[in-house]
Amino acid sequence: MANGRGTARAGRGEREWSLAVDFGTCFTTAATFGDEAAGGGVGPRSLEIENSRCLPALVCLDDSGTLLTGRAAQQRAAHHPDQAERAPKRALARQSAVLLGGRSVPAAELAAAVLRRVYAEARAAHGGRPPTRTVLTHPARWGTAERGRLADAAGRAGITDPGFLPEPVAAALHHGRVHAVPEGGAVAVYDLGGGTFDTAVLRRTADGFDTVAVGGDPYLGGEDLDECLRDLLGERAADRDPDPWYALWEDPGPPAAAQRAALGRELTAAREALSQTGSVDIAVPGYPQPFLIRAHEYHAAAEPLLSRSYELLAATVADAGLAAADVHEIVLAGGASRTPRVSDLIAERTGRLPLLTADPKSAVVLGALAVLPPTPSGAGQGARPAYADGAAALSAGGEAAPGGHVRRYLNPDGDLGFRFTPQA
Repeated sequence: MANGRGTARAGRGEREWSLAVDFGTCFTTAATFGDEAAGGGVGPRSLEIENSRCLPALVCLDDSGTLLTGRAAQQRAAHHPDQAERAPKRALARQSAVLLGGRSVPAAELAAAVLRRVYAEARAAHGGRPPTRTVLTHPARWGTAERGRLADAAGRAGITDPGFLPEPVAAALHHGRVHAVPEGGAVAVYDLGGGTFDTAVLRRTADGFDTVAVGGDPYLGGEDLDECLRDLLGERAADRDPDPWYALWEDPGPPAAAQRAALGRELTAAREALSQTGSVDIAVPGYPQPFLIRAHEYHAAAEPLLSRSYELLAATVADAGLAAADVHEIVLAGGASRTPRVSDLIAERTGRLPLLTADPKSAVVLGALAVLPPTPSGAGQGARPAYADGAAALSAGGEAAPGGHVRRYLNPDGDLGFRFTPQA
């Protein structure tokens, strides 16, 4: 029997465990808390799939109609790009179905393929036992409709009645667990992921943390930084010889589509490398010599986008009724936040250096383990999450959480707030 949170209760002598999943635009990460059958010990642990903590979001349809994930999906997509969906999360938020190789596939089923893989790997690490509680994170700007689609996808994956948590709130909770924040201190979160950008402001109280404001842009992310790099590369290609560049992007055939996908992966790798080095060489199909791109050129091309991201952060701080000087710390989360210009820009505008977490890609999912809000029975079939239904749907008390205790409440604006009280 289910326990009201989508999983069977652990049998006598078995340890209960919890699962948190950050279903990302480019990568999905997960973490568990409890009995670690795979590694021994008890505590928060990032889940590894195919020897990586980041499972590529890409899903690819094979000839039998099976949706592939991970390396199998990447290998097939390289030769059949028309059968691949590279951003199932974005498709889930924007459309009901996607055409893959001429077949219409529900967007919820694409997301479910990723979640199903994560759920199966997590259960395998715990002797096949289901988690006692599961929480899924989502962009701060997602409303009831988007969260309902995510719940539908989770239900298709076998995850019933999950809890839901905004991604920047989870990142702030993770920060609050590992860094001391004085009572009354406000923490602002800048979360730049692969395909979304989220912001949040939380305030430390005697009981833990209150969520004061959330913001961001679900259509802004690291992929846009890749586009800046691609535009810069296109200018170089046009100066050298425009014909191969135009042929690459105008040819509708599968070989050209595969070349575009490969170049897209190289652009992402180059963008990440430019966080550590002063220049990169990028090979482009049709050109015998690679193109040299210098870090300062790329940073100049990305400046308008990054300036907009700071403006969105500043707007969230203002929505919280604060000035930049009133914020105790600014925390960076999301893999794209490692772009050096992000820290420089925030420092220039605020006069202080933001704090980059040791593993920005895992900060959200580790923070999500701190709060696992319950949902009413049936949420896994697309029902509204508990916190969208008003105060009556929220538990009056709180829950034990890794490293402390969590209570939920509705603020005067009707938004969900969390108070996380660390253990003494």
